[in-house]
Amino acid sequence: MAIAWDDILDVAGEQGSEVLDILKPYLPVLARVGEDVYESFLKHLFDLDWVRIDELLYASMTAKEREVLDTQVYQAAFNAALSKYRNKELLKEILVKIVIRLAIKASTGGLL
Repeated sequence: MAIAWDDILDVAGEQGSEVLDILKPYLPVLARVGEDVYESFLKHLFDLDWVRIDELLYASMTAKEREVLDTQVYQAAFNAALSKYRNKELLKEILVKIVIRLAIKASTGGLL
């Protein structure tokens, strides 16, 4: 039975969908492993210990599931780097505008 992700994401809302996007690669393997692994997963999840979660589940994942997880990790790293770059560029733009504004004020004696 296929999971209706669109329906689940609609119900979850924005924050819930962000969490589900993070957990999605782990769900198929969680359905196969035993209750003790599931309990450990929950403990590590509440501790936000992603390294331990990966150690716990990676060996039980299929090659395709590992590929999906790896792609998600690489995409998240790319997005974080891109966001950092954009924030840096925005800061530069704001600082340039401030410097130009101060230079105009200084050169016009505060008239502009």
